Amino acid sequence: MFFCRLLTKPTPNPIDTKAIELLKYLVESGKVDVGNAEKEMKRSQLIKVLAAHPYKIYQAKDGRWVTNVVDEEFPEKRRRIAKQTREDLEEALYVFYAGEDKKKMNDRMTLQDIYPDWLEYKELHTSASSTTLRIDSDWKRFYKDTKIAKMPLRRLTKVVLDEWVHSMIKQYEMDKTMYYNFSGIIRQCLDYAVDKEIINENNFRKVRVDGRRMFKKKKKKSSESQVYSKEELKGFMELAWKDYYERTKVYQLAPLAVMMQFETGVRIGEVCVLRYEDIDGPYLHVRRMLRRDCRQVVDHTKGGHEDRVVILTSDARNIIDKCRERQLELGVESNGYIFSVDGNYCSYGAIADLYRKYCSKLGIQMKSSHKSRKTFISTLLDANMNANTVREMVGHADERTTLQSYHFDRSTEDERVLKMEEALKLEDD
Repeated sequence: MFFCRLLTKPTPNPIDTKAIELLKYLVESGKVDVGNAEKEMKRSQLIKVLAAHPYKIYQAKDGRWVTNVVDEEFPEKRRRIAKQTREDLEEALYVFYAGEDKKKMNDRMTLQDIYPDWLEYKELHTSASSTTLRIDSDWKRFYKDTKIAKMPLRRLTKVVLDEWVHSMIKQYEMDKTMYYNFSGIIRQCLDYAVDKEIINENNFRKVRVDGRRMFKKKKKKSSESQVYSKEELKGFMELAWKDYYERTKVYQLAPLAVMMQFETGVRIGEVCVLRYEDIDGPYLHVRRMLRRDCRQVVDHTKGGHEDRVVILTSDARNIIDKCRERQLELGVESNGYIFSVDGNYCSYGAIADLYRKYCSKLGIQMKSSHKSRKTFISTLLDANMNANTVREMVGHADERTTLQSYHFDRSTEDERVLKMEEALKLEDD
């Protein structure tokens, strides 16, 4: 691999056949251990070096073995090498071409070249396949086949990177989150290139971005789009129970899984693989999830968090009882899964489809299963449940996430107007 580019060098002299004969002799005489993989590889590469070496190898009058190598830093664009033995000279040539080839390869290395290796390296350090999918999506959107991706890494100066990153922020009107995901690719790729000794330093880490001036202000989404109102939730539950009793779904317990999400705040990938063994009296232990992309059940939840415990309401316990009843009635083996009718975990798609179906039937804006989680959190916080207790039950690492990103107003516009009137109304004297 290191020496394939030697063939592009000028060849003013014919191939030194004596060198090849010498190597053959070393092998045939047993002086080269062919059983050693590393030595065998080096022997093969050395043959290629000597075969493609453009200058004559000869013994000078002083007894030393001599040749020349191409070197742009010398006046005649070549440099003389002399060693006491031919073997030492050939070893010097091997080292020279190995270093020369690696240097040229590093000089040409681009972001596009190193990205696949870095992504593979990144996968070794994360258990979340969704992270890899998100990174690759960002790569295709912001980097693939662009000028910056094809530029040699050694030409990515601070000025080049500074101008590029600021133009990208403006072009895509990035907010803080988008910028963090976008810039993480080049930042970590260049860190990886430093570790691989391809470049000496990561110039991107010298770039400074004034977020207050550059980033688009991220507005919190409207409550109507993020949570289900009381009326919408009531309609949802009625449709789910109707589907359950009329057995209109191949996955007959999927409607109950939908209702379970509103009662516990579990994610769709978690509700699919809930098991009876997860129930401990009035508590539910959430300890595994289904990876949608590869359909793999893993023994941890999002972000690799440990088990979390959710209080089971009377309605949640009733849902679990209904699952047992239907499984017994059908005579099916659940294999321990609460929402199974065939021994396998409940289908991710079957649950997601019900959200689309019910929103359509109710004539409301489409809200995904994740909105049931936000509805659960908002309901508990509106009822003045302790914010840290809610955070622990839903598995957030930081209470700010629970309060800032998952707490929305579930009241209708009329209810808000009435509350406003009551709050500001002066009491009669």
